[in-house]
Amino acid sequence: MESFRLHRIIFVLAVLAAFVFQSCDNSNDPEPITYDHFLSSELKFTMTKNDAIAKLSTFQVIFPETSMFGLVVKSDLEVHKLTYKTTFKDNGIQASGLVCVPKTPGNYPVLCFQNGTNTLHSECPTENPEDDLFSILESVASMGFIVVVPDYIGFGASSQIPHPYLHAASTTQSIIDMLRAVKEFGSQEKIVAKPTNDLYIFGYSQGGWATMHLQKAIEKNYSSEFSLKASSCAAGPYSIEYMNEFITAKTTYPMPYFLTYLLNAFTVNGFITNPITDFIQAPYAAKISGLYDGKHSGGTINSELTTTMSTLLTNEYRTGFATNTKFASIRSAFIANSIEPWAVTTPTRLYHGQNDEFIPVSLSQKYYADFQTKGVSTEKMKLVIVPYVDHPTGVIPVGLQTIMWFLEVKK
Repeated sequence: MESFRLHRIIFVLAVLAAFVFQSCDNSNDPEPITYDHFLSSELKFTMTKNDAIAKLSTFQVIFPETSMFGLVVKSDLEVHKLTYKTTFKDNGIQASGLVCVPKTPGNYPVLCFQNGTNTLHSECPTENPEDDLFSILESVASMGFIVVVPDYIGFGASSQIPHPYLHAASTTQSIIDMLRAVKEFGSQEKIVAKPTNDLYIFGYSQGGWATMHLQKAIEKNYSSEFSLKASSCAAGPYSIEYMNEFITAKTTYPMPYFLTYLLNAFTVNGFITNPITDFIQAPYAAKISGLYDGKHSGGTINSELTTTMSTLLTNEYRTGFATNTKFASIRSAFIANSIEPWAVTTPTRLYHGQNDEFIPVSLSQKYYADFQTKGVSTEKMKLVIVPYVDHPTGVIPVGLQTIMWFLEVKK
């Protein structure tokens, strides 16, 4: 009996030892998947097909042509915050944005939207995904797109970095890396909507500028990764030099925070060698860095400045920008971050509000002519001037026209 009990104890101990050893040996467990760009995702909310139809139908009274949207809504959707890896000034950083995916299994093209000028951390896409404008874009996922809305560097996961406003290289790189992260996000088994290489891009104001830079980069360098189907660039400051001349020549300019945002971003991020006092007069120069802390809206910043350009800007900057060697670094920076027209290969539309006082329609007209000089046909690129609207009121009609055009191209 004692011998039997001893053998049973030895057997139990052997089984326990084998179990412990096997638990410690993970060699047979699948390796966790690592990605080059995708880090994590967080489900923000879901939207039903009926919710999407309701959001999109609100425009039918003013824009009856949008009644067709309800006919192409096919799916419920999910809105996720996506965190990913990118680089800024040669350093690896984390950035973020929204990705909106249909809940119906299938392969879908990607629509990437670049938003306009924003100074508030709380108003970036991932912090304010239920904003009216973002909700419209999210609803488009129900029509058969995967919709991507980058935060931009300086917002969301990278809010500790001063936003590099109108800095082309970092803006383009961060968007490209987000698009790559979306592909990796979509490769997960739990995500039933799989992104294809087909890509549609759209942006307004700062986003119009960003979209044109993105289009040029993809056509020149990333055509093997992305199949660009259509590009809608709206009311963008495509030539920063042109905009600088336009603003500094004005007696008054209603949005002084646009120019001071640019000057502050280029100064604090080391893109130029001038101090802010070379451009901005007292007492405004001392305020600038504190105003662009992510806690002040554009309207609040404007109220702390002045719309009178001779009072806001130094006379040396207003009169000597083009020739004074003191401004050589910022002249070079403006040129480097402006668009040089090229022979586009993607169907492109330039949209601009007829009554835009912030970014003049003449800039889009100039670029349209410059693209034609490069040999771009009127079939490849169209200029659409939207009547009766200015800069703030242009975004909705331009957005709706862009969506209808993208649906037509997709079909």
